[in-house]
Amino acid sequence: MIDQRAAEEFLNTATRAVSELSFCEIQDRYLAVNGQLKPVMARAASPQDQDVRRLNGKDSVLPGTRPGWRYALFIANEGELNGCLVMSATDPPDGPQLTQLRTVAGIAAATRTTASLDETRDGAMEQATRSTDLDQHLLSLSVRVLELEEHDSIRDALDQGATRDLGKTDTREGFLAEVLSRLTGRPIYFEDAFGNVCAEAGTGSTPPYPKLDAAARSRTAQLWMSSGSPVREPRRLVALAVSHSEVLGAVCMVETELPITAANIFALKYAARLLEAELSHRRALALLELRLGRDLVDELVSGMEPTNAGVRTAALGYDINGPHHVIVAMWEPPRTDDTVVVALRRTLRALHSSALVSRREDMAVAVVHGDPLGSEVYSVLAKTLRSATGSVGIGGPSPDVGHIPQSFSEALHAQHVRTASIDCYGLTRFDQLGIYRILDTAGSEPDVGGYVDEWLGTLQRSDDSRGSDLVQTLAQYLDHGGNYDSTAESLAIHRSTLRYRLNSIRQVTGFDLADPDTRLNLHVATRAWRLRPHGAPFHIP
Repeated sequence: MIDQRAAEEFLNTATRAVSELSFCEIQDRYLAVNGQLKPVMARAASPQDQDVRRLNGKDSVLPGTRPGWRYALFIANEGELNGCLVMSATDPPDGPQLTQLRTVAGIAAATRTTASLDETRDGAMEQATRSTDLDQHLLSLSVRVLELEEHDSIRDALDQGATRDLGKTDTREGFLAEVLSRLTGRPIYFEDAFGNVCAEAGTGSTPPYPKLDAAARSRTAQLWMSSGSPVREPRRLVALAVSHSEVLGAVCMVETELPITAANIFALKYAARLLEAELSHRRALALLELRLGRDLVDELVSGMEPTNAGVRTAALGYDINGPHHVIVAMWEPPRTDDTVVVALRRTLRALHSSALVSRREDMAVAVVHGDPLGSEVYSVLAKTLRSATGSVGIGGPSPDVGHIPQSFSEALHAQHVRTASIDCYGLTRFDQLGIYRILDTAGSEPDVGGYVDEWLGTLQRSDDSRGSDLVQTLAQYLDHGGNYDSTAESLAIHRSTLRYRLNSIRQVTGFDLADPDTRLNLHVATRAWRLRPHGAPFHIP
């Protein structure tokens, strides 16, 4: 059995070591005397005394009604109980901190044992000095080991977020933000190079800090690149992703009531390094795709043999099979670089459309897989370019590679109509041009057949399947200026029959016959329909 003096030395050594920790403090101490734990300081008995003794030497959280955390840490050596330290903190420490507390106390006890043996052998005075040095060395070593283990744990968690498989709507930044928020217990925001939030975790969608202007972001970049340490800004700590002195993005840790630890700083800096690698990789891929895709897109819209097109596109990881359509985009003032190309590529990715995008002369050209897109293409593209002074044309669907040049020609036609209209900025789809498909052909043959099919095709197919005569009824109705009496008389039918047929026309086509533009397009289409034999294709001499 260890004597009381030795127990006091063990307890004192552990007290000195544990008191160096910043996340907790010693509230009370007990010394083991003849196997019984007694308070070191003389005082009246308290309920805590019984709580400590009931634990029988096993470290544990102490019960209590007061706020905060209290913990019994028993000091023992070679199976002999020396005493107990009662620790307290405002908030419970995390797992690594609790492990650090136990390790420091255990190393202190082992150090005291070594010191006692050396004192017996070499003398008390000399060993006291050596013991103190060894205490400090082992304590420093243990803290460093725990720090490295914590860093490894942080790296592993963030690396998993950086390599996780992405879904259709997920982003790498979103995964990293979630992991970093979980590791630090703080709200996290990822921003692009312009200060726009692109991912967040641990808080609402609106950042609790103001967006900085360009000058403030430039100052932050200078501080980061000169010190390599996170920069403190209003209500947040910022680490940047920088490549070749260019800021690619930022990781922002929002301040809370909890103090920022060294582990928080390490996690923030490591997340910024992963973000830098991710954004640099994206930029390199974009440049490579731009170089390789430029010639390919030009050949596709000019006309390309299907087998060769399949091989070339597959090399870029793109499936050219299936329906496609072509998009062209031009912006004012004209861009001589690839700004519009990059913006169009980002837009199509944001809309989850697979595409090959390149530049041809002064316009961006995209060969897009799937059905034609709507007006959201222009709104997202204008937002990306931060300018609404552009015109976009979308060609009709191309069922195979051989029809891509036609879709390109249609996209140019649609874009030309847009620039020549009163509202010259915006998006126009070829299949919605109406009468402009034959009035403005940009030097090519008018698409009368396509125009007639656009406006009368549904009605013609209904007549063929039902044996009705709705197209003729519509033609007569429009020729008579919408007059019921003269139309019914020319068709030799009653007014009620005419009313029934016109209602059927509205239901089959979905057209509003009272709309002036619709009436104009239908009237032109019925006039063109009369000029050809039934079922014969149009031929423009």
